[in-house]
Amino acid sequence: MCPAADTSGSSNSLPTEPSVSPVVVDKEGWRTRLLAARAQRSEEDRLVATRALQAHLLAAVADAGWSTISAFVPFGDEPGSVETLVLLQAAGVRILLPCTGREDLTWAVYDGRLAPGRLGILEPSGDNLGLDALADVEAVLAPALAVDRRGIRLGYGRGYYDRALSRMPEPRPVLAIVYDDELVNSLPSADYDQPVTHTVTPLLGTRPIGSG
Repeated sequence: MCPAADTSGSSNSLPTEPSVSPVVVDKEGWRTRLLAARAQRSEEDRLVATRALQAHLLAAVADAGWSTISAFVPFGDEPGSVETLVLLQAAGVRILLPCTGREDLTWAVYDGRLAPGRLGILEPSGDNLGLDALADVEAVLAPALAVDRRGIRLGYGRGYYDRALSRMPEPRPVLAIVYDDELVNSLPSADYDQPVTHTVTPLLGTRPIGSG
């Protein structure tokens, strides 16, 4: 089971003035634009994209023969659907989903049950497998706001996935799920950014980074 939210903290700590790098500023600008664009998508566009992504993901997992993957529950305007998780599970795929802690993600097996976590995102109710559970998966399906031609992934700024991916003992396919217009030439990046190996979009399907 995912742990309950940790609301502990020192009430005696004093706020400090953060040092903000130009890369962080650039990333925030990208996030603002991308989130606004997602919010403007019509329901019809979302539905069409959801169905297309579902077909691509089911085909990619089946073609690769992956039996254990990590995935995520779409939140807000993110592309994807819980139904895709249900269909993957029905096909015999073991799915690990993230549980959000204060600084890091842990992982639990998806057993068909979901409940809101500490950030309001639906999370699995199965036994928590800890920080290093991605060592057991054959591929990672990751959320993203955009991906560039180098495989640099822009997330929401908390660094959860970068830290989780950095813990994998050896490389795994990492598939970022985005809309087609969220594939861009270049994104601001930092040394800690963990690149993805593939993108999955409604029109282009599953493509390795660098394929054009």
